[in-house]
Amino acid sequence: MSEDFKLRSKDYWRRLGWGLLVGLLSAIGAFIFLALVNFGQSLLLPDRSDLTTFSGSWVIVVIMTVAGFLVGLIHQFTSASELDVFDAVREGHMDPKPVPASLLASLVSLIGGFALGPEVPSGMLAAGLSSRIAIWRKMDATSTRTTVISGVSAAYAGLFSSPFVMLTMLLESAHVQTAAYYGALMIFGLAAAVGFGVFYALGGDTYSSLLGLLSPPAYDLKVWHLGAGIVLGILAVPIALIFPVMTKILSRLVAPLNSRPIIRGTLGGVLLGLLGVALPVTIGLGTNEMVFAYDHASEIGVAMLVLFALAKILALSGALSFGFIGGPIFPLLFVGATLGSALNLAFPQLPLGLTVGCLLVAVPAAIVPIPLALGVLGIVIIGLSPTNAVPVVLAGLIAHATLQGSGLIGRGEKKAAAEKEEQQAEAPEHGG
Repeated sequence: MSEDFKLRSKDYWRRLGWGLLVGLLSAIGAFIFLALVNFGQSLLLPDRSDLTTFSGSWVIVVIMTVAGFLVGLIHQFTSASELDVFDAVREGHMDPKPVPASLLASLVSLIGGFALGPEVPSGMLAAGLSSRIAIWRKMDATSTRTTVISGVSAAYAGLFSSPFVMLTMLLESAHVQTAAYYGALMIFGLAAAVGFGVFYALGGDTYSSLLGLLSPPAYDLKVWHLGAGIVLGILAVPIALIFPVMTKILSRLVAPLNSRPIIRGTLGGVLLGLLGVALPVTIGLGTNEMVFAYDHASEIGVAMLVLFALAKILALSGALSFGFIGGPIFPLLFVGATLGSALNLAFPQLPLGLTVGCLLVAVPAAIVPIPLALGVLGIVIIGLSPTNAVPVVLAGLIAHATLQGSGLIGRGEKKAAAEKEEQQAEAPEHGG
């Protein structure tokens, strides 16, 4: 990385200025996107205050089927796809051409109630907008990279309710440990603060769906709680593995329909809508459902809480396999928190803040390569004290290191990418 950290350098201040401007625009864009999602869901989705089994409205089947049909149409006639935001951050660029169609498909997917998170479309919006501005301004590679990461930093700082989540994420990503990088990091941090400020200013007290979402009682940290955090981190690994395994199985089953995206999307809407009728917790990104499962854990019981978590993984894997666009982090947060509540019911001697916090962080951390950032996110969601946060962060690190070190994740990524490119090349330009 060649960023030059010289405060007397005009180039550095120029990059800082563009970083802050693009960060501001990206944060506003991400906020508008989320506002549209929330407005669409409030307008279309039926009341979901009761999320008990078989309490779902049959209207949801109609809504998700129509949404599936629309997403299929978008795939059929555009180049929409789930673009990798982590790749954009690593490479400092994202092809802006497929971004508008991809955002439209994601907007329909999220409004339609599919179990997907908004982090992928928010990141795509920021990276695509930043890359478009960089192309327009004919920026060099270094300035383009700074601009793109600044845009993503601002969008994610607002989305995840903390600039520190994004800064931690950047420190976990590939970088050269030099003073120059910390000069760039200062730009990203300022952009993240701008994004956080935009969400706070525009949304007021409701600027985030995550801040203080759960409030387990604080507990006095004991030495054995650290060991429990390690055990819970290891326990999260087989749970997290269900997601990629299930996605792989469903993707293979759906593969014959990849050349017919309209049929694929419509069928996915019908099936996931029926799942939503039987288990309403599978609808939506997971924040409201997380609060419901947490607040009513004792009434729901251990067995049903485990079923809820597995069903959410099925809904997430199904949505991705049928071509809907969104992220996995929010649904996996639900899975971890719900299983943490179940574990506390089964073993009440384990503090609720320990079980919920550790699994809430460790389940997504096993899959997504940002365990420390997810640890910070867990602190945001639960409001953990510094001492109570120790086993939670430890669980996330253990889960990530255990699964990534096992080699079970990543073996087939190149093959899967090649198969995806081949499927896209075989897909006809028209038809249904």
